[in-house]
Amino acid sequence: AAIADGTRGQALAVDPFCPVYARLCYNAGTRELYVACDLALTPERPAATVRFCRFGFEASWGFRSALAGLYRVYPEAFRSRTPQQGQWMPFAKISAVQGWEDFGFLFKEGNNETEWDDAHGIITFRYTEPMTWWMKMPEETPWTLDGAMAMVQKAASQEPDSPQGRHARALLASGYHGPEGRFEARFEKTPWCNGAVWSMNSMPDIPGAVTDFKLKWNPAEKAKLYGPERKGDLDGEYVDSSEGYVTAVLNYRREHFAAARTPLAFDGEFRPAIFRGLIAAEYVQALAADVHGMGKLMMANSTPSRLWFLAPNLDVMGTETDWNRGGTWRPMAHREMLYRRALCGPKPFCFLMNTDFGQFPYEKVEKYMKRSLAYGMFPGFFSHNASEGHYFTRPELYNRDRPLFKKYGPLVKRVAEAGWEPLTMARPDQPSFLVERFGQDYLTVFNDGAEAAETMLRVLLPGVTGATDLVNGQETAAQRDGDAATLRVRLAPEDVAVLQLRR
Repeated sequence: AAIADGTRGQALAVDPFCPVYARLCYNAGTRELYVACDLALTPERPAATVRFCRFGFEASWGFRSALAGLYRVYPEAFRSRTPQQGQWMPFAKISAVQGWEDFGFLFKEGNNETEWDDAHGIITFRYTEPMTWWMKMPEETPWTLDGAMAMVQKAASQEPDSPQGRHARALLASGYHGPEGRFEARFEKTPWCNGAVWSMNSMPDIPGAVTDFKLKWNPAEKAKLYGPERKGDLDGEYVDSSEGYVTAVLNYRREHFAAARTPLAFDGEFRPAIFRGLIAAEYVQALAADVHGMGKLMMANSTPSRLWFLAPNLDVMGTETDWNRGGTWRPMAHREMLYRRALCGPKPFCFLMNTDFGQFPYEKVEKYMKRSLAYGMFPGFFSHNASEGHYFTRPELYNRDRPLFKKYGPLVKRVAEAGWEPLTMARPDQPSFLVERFGQDYLTVFNDGAEAAETMLRVLLPGVTGATDLVNGQETAAQRDGDAATLRVRLAPEDVAVLQLRR
């Protein structure tokens, strides 16, 4: 959070590697900029650690100036470990896509053909999903908490070393408790599982021989995946549903309190509990310590969304999204796009479009790609229900859209690899025009209005004499005014320009 008076600014920031349930606020009545942390101290966990900093900044670019200051204070949180960037492929084999080279694939979710991926320069991640156990339930089993728990107890006692038995034992050690002391589950019918979704505490220090964390990451699994007997060279770990969308928000299980490395929080009745977001943070931090220690990478889905503090430990981020729900075009808003871009900084951010592709024609695919390009984000595709009808198993779809991938994909890659910068160093004179800067040589300009329009773009980078729009090849000379250069840009609604600056 930041305040400014003219060009002088002051900011407060929570340490990105020491997450806590907190708010950063300004009270105009008392003229106080402050951080407020929700901390519960209990006999099991009688201490809490919080870290934050205050820094000044030159505020000519408003909150973007404060963000640039944050990058300087915590550079490791915004360091890109992927000089190469590209599209995200979920699950499907890239080798089965006709002319796969045209689609710009680089990041692969799943290790179902790791050796082929290695041979073709694909960065491959092994899949895990923390904080859940999706337990299939027969139709004759009552879909109640008691019915589900009976299945758990039976699996844990009668088949403890089977996959189902190990998950059941992990639930008994790691499962959430609600405020009444019962395990937490919700019942779902999905393409991948009909039954109970148990809320699991994936913190690494939960005691027990079999825990949710130990099921997903342990020395034997690490040796199998990355040791000398490995099959193919994995590039890192992938965390799905990283913010816990089907997991209960609070875990009241007191025996878990002592295992928490992050501070406890509390509910509206001041009962102490472990916040779901901090479970996610501990899982990602513990995994990242090992993975980065091996020189490997971390990727996660569904972030950054509500949890800003996962991003510092991740190298590739993205989310599944639907900008055409019910056939109505509703793209992600500028503030949401910019929030994600700001937390990723120069790191890659990738979308997967999960929509009814029967209502997503070529024209909307191009609009999706143009808007993604404006923020240096990769416009990928998956499925209408995150399971069936995978876009890249349907040649009639991806062959139709191939020209768009060939046109816009290399441009996204070019600007993304140049690295997003919080200070645009360019100001449009029309409010509907959005500008972002990548490195020292590229500006993206997007017309977010409903009408074609023109803007005079004042560029404050040194020595600019003109620009080439890489989308259409058009060259523009700059009008010089002291240290500034002005470029004329005209765009149709929801159209984008990629300006490579000439000096």
